[in-house]
Parts: sequence; C-alpha cells; structure tokens
Amino acid sequence: MHPTRFRLDAILSVIGFVVLLSSTGAPPLASAQTAWKRHTIDDTHRGADGVRLGDFNGDGLPDVVTGWEESGLVRLYLNPGSASATAPWPAATIARAKSPEDAVPIDMDGDGRLDIVSCHEGKQRQLLVHWNDTSASNADTSQLLRQPNWTTDRFKQLDGVMWMFALPLGKIDSRIALVAGAKGPKATITLLLSSPKPSRDLSTWASIPLRDAGWIMSLRAVDMDHDGDLDIVFSDRKGNRRVAAWLEQPDDPEQTWTEHVIAGQGREVMFLTATAERCLISTRNSDSLDCRRTGDAWHVTTLKHPPGVNNGKAIECFPDDRIVLTANTHASPNRDLPGIWIRDPQGNWSAIDPTTAVKFDRMELLDLDGDGDLDVMTCEERQNLGIIWYENPAR
Repeated sequence: MHPTRFRLDAILSVIGFVVLLSSTGAPPLASAQTAWKRHTIDDTHRGADGVRLGDFNGDGLPDVVTGWEESGLVRLYLNPGSASATAPWPAATIARAKSPEDAVPIDMDGDGRLDIVSCHEGKQRQLLVHWNDTSASNADTSQLLRQPNWTTDRFKQLDGVMWMFALPLGKIDSRIALVAGAKGPKATITLLLSSPKPSRDLSTWASIPLRDAGWIMSLRAVDMDHDGDLDIVFSDRKGNRRVAAWLEQPDDPEQTWTEHVIAGQGREVMFLTATAERCLISTRNSDSLDCRRTGDAWHVTTLKHPPGVNNGKAIECFPDDRIVLTANTHASPNRDLPGIWIRDPQGNWSAIDPTTAVKFDRMELLDLDGDGDLDVMTCEERQNLGIIWYENPAR
C-alpha cells in the first residue's frame, strides 16, 4: 500500500463511528474527512518504538534514532531536507541488541559527535552506548551510515534492570549528565554523571539512584523552578507511587532530589509533555490531564478522549492550542478505532489517520516539509506503519 493512501474500509469504519456517536453526550467529533497525509520514513522492520531527535551531520536538520523492539535493532535516520522528506529517509542499523525500548542521541565523550544511548528490557536488560567513530563532528551521510563506524559498549553497573527511557540532562558541574528510567524489579530513576574529563570508560561514570520506580514512561528536562538548572519531569505508570511529578535538582547532585507532585496520583499515567507552567499527561484511561500552574499549585482539567479511545499513549500541543493524542486501540475493547487524533480549541476531535487497531508511541512536532507549520512525527507497532510523519494540512 502506498504510504499516503488509507484503506477504504478504515475510512468507512471511522465515518460510521462518527454517525453512531453523533447523538450521544460524548466529546464532539469533527468530520472524518480531515485525515492528514501520512509519509513513511521506514516500515521495513518490526516494532518501531519511539522517535528521538538530534543533528548528527551539522546541517541544522533534525535526524532521528529509533529502536525496533521486535527486530532487535537500533537505527539512525538522516533528514534529507524538506524537498525529499516525504520519501523513505537514508538510514542504517547502528547496532543489533534485543528488546530496545528507547534510543536517544547524546555526545557521551565530549568529542563533538553525537553518540546514541539505547535502553533495553526483555532478556537483554542493559543500558548501551553506541559510540560514533566517524572522523569529524559534521561527518557526511556515507560515513554516519556505515555500521563499522559505530561501536557498542554498556554500563555494566546497570545490567539486569529493564531500562525504558533515557534523557540527556546537559552538564552538571562540568560533567555530562544522563538520566535513565526503568520498570519492574530494582527499577529506579537514575542519574549518570561522567568524570570531569569525559572518556569512553563507562566504569568511571557515577550512578546515583534518585527515586524508586514502578514503570517510567516519560522523562523531560525542564527548569521547573527557574533557578537556571534542569529539573526532571517524569511519569511513573505502575506501582504504589505512580504519579506525574518533577524532581528538583539540588546544588549537590548526589543529595536528595526533592519530588514535587503535578497530578495523576494512583492513575496509569503515560507519556507527558511539559513546560514550567503547563503539563499535558496522557493516561491509560478515557481522558488525559491538562495541568496549569499557579505558584506552587497545579490546576488540573480533564480532557475527555474521543469516545471509546481508552488507552491513551502520548499527547502534545500545537502553538494554537490544538492538542494531538496517540493511543493504543489495538489493545482496546473496541479495536475498530483510529489511534491518532487532533482536538481543536473548541473540544472537537477528528482522526488524523483512520487506520484502526493500532499502537502508536510518543510524538515530535516539527516542520518537516518547510511550509512553516508543525507536522507530527511518530511511530506505530501493530499495523507496522513504522516510523512515519503526518503532514499538517493547515498550509
């Protein structure tokens, strides 16, 4: 199937869904004919799990790294520019390792070249570092996409834990900082700090557990208290401490990071997006949470999902206050529902893509076609849509 063509049966399913619910008291739905064009970056493997951005070749364009969970691959995609962005992107497999749950760009040794850190659950249970061995910080495409130019190491001190998400945190006291979140037995949010003179010897990194965890979904770096350093906003979806909250960076990073609750205590909170004044939190329920801050207090408004869309996954907000939501409808009681929706400021939902029985992941909003508005990049696992982006029809 051509990447921009949707199945007729899926379209008819959504139209029928809209008609069926038009007379209920559920959140209003707009016309199902507002589908956005879908463009495929890569759909040749299985289990695309997350999109994370970084500029690997210094051309000013956001490149992408993704872990393919079922295929056991960590892959790099180089942005070809707006003129070619609708076609599959130049790509290479950087490493093969089981059950990658997340992969993120970060310069781990301070040499000016972006490396990649990947988180692995399943039986692998490791935090891996993929070193960029190209000869220059602005290496060309042919060098970056040669697998021999990448070597893999691991944080041996972190073996045996199901790592789910990693977050670059800039520098703390001139030391490269990385935060990792896990799930299951021995799960924590852990801060990793390089030595003052970074090297590729991962045994020299300090490992500082900040908080016990059940299942970390999101980690965001935000200066929440406006003191000039980055704090950690997180969502923990499982266990007796599940919540969306933030950890305040202390003067000494090895001391206690004070936890401040935002919302979602006792709820299954999923991916979130955050600024110091507003936090949007998706939940694995029939609603998401819109949290706005006044002083130290958070005022929480419930955003009802489209009818039947229970398993929210990620949420983002456009500058004009439209909200985009992804969900896992493959695991819903009613699988015949789309899994990516947009909500206008009046509260009307419409499907961006009518494809049903899907499992989407986190998103990035960025202008990929150079027309001045933000498009939506995400990935999908169950229908194997892979790594994709949706073209904003506003212009």
